[in-house]
Amino acid sequence: MKSEKNKYIIVYSFAKLIRIENLILMSIVLYVSNTYIFKKELVSLPLSYLIILILSTIFIAAGGYIINDYFDLKIDKINKPNEVILERTIHRKAGILWHLFFSVLGLIGGIYLAYKVQHLSLAIVQLVSVFLLLIYSNVLKKIFTLGNLTISLLSGLLPILPYIYANLLYPYISIITTNALVSLSIFAFFTTLIRELIKDIQDVEGDIIGDRETIPVAWGMLPSKVIVFFLLLLLIIFLIPFTAYYYMHQQYNAVLYNVLFLIFPAIIQMFLLIYFKDPKKFYILSIIMKFIMLFGILFYLLF
Repeated sequence: MKSEKNKYIIVYSFAKLIRIENLILMSIVLYVSNTYIFKKELVSLPLSYLIILILSTIFIAAGGYIINDYFDLKIDKINKPNEVILERTIHRKAGILWHLFFSVLGLIGGIYLAYKVQHLSLAIVQLVSVFLLLIYSNVLKKIFTLGNLTISLLSGLLPILPYIYANLLYPYISIITTNALVSLSIFAFFTTLIRELIKDIQDVEGDIIGDRETIPVAWGMLPSKVIVFFLLLLLIIFLIPFTAYYYMHQQYNAVLYNVLFLIFPAIIQMFLLIYFKDPKKFYILSIIMKFIMLFGILFYLLF
């Protein structure tokens, strides 16, 4: 019985280490993007190619999460002492091996996919992603805003990845479909950037000790909240034209979806941003933003 419990703890801890919920979200993004292309163009990445792309992406991301926790161990013991995995459940050196294992698997998947679409140069996408996640964990996240922008750009790349490969196989994909996926890419960039800044506010105590130059550390709590507030306002402004478009075309279900699941939660975040004084409570804002990200992605599947 004790052995089974230990196995459960290890599996649960490993799932937390690789951020399984984020990997699922990434898989959904890639699937939805590819499905949207098919819905509009009647062509898309073949299922086998899409599976390879999803696996390659989540392997690289999993490796990135592990190496990030490796370098963040000291800070995480301050910011979230009850959630530390390395050195407690999984050996720290094993973390390095898992990072290498997942990163190599992701690179192999990227190279194979690039070969299948007859553009080997595309493997640079996976290679650069592995490199950026590695230097992000050790260097970039210590540099003012550079770490936030790096992760946001990588997140923004996700929705257009299926398009990049599909466009090589079927180079007649319309500009309308292209623009729609670019809009989703911008949405992914914005929501990730906001969430990263919220997490910086939440983790300010450990970041000060870790000598990180985040916005809350450099400028303080109030300016950080003002910036997040402004970015949330920009996100709402970004969503309004889409909502107006669906209203003018009498697609009221889409309008209601946008208002209830995207705009309204963003407004709630703005009020909570003003109300919350304790940085530790900002995890609530982070959770709300993750739901906004999910519902924003699912919109492309539903409408």
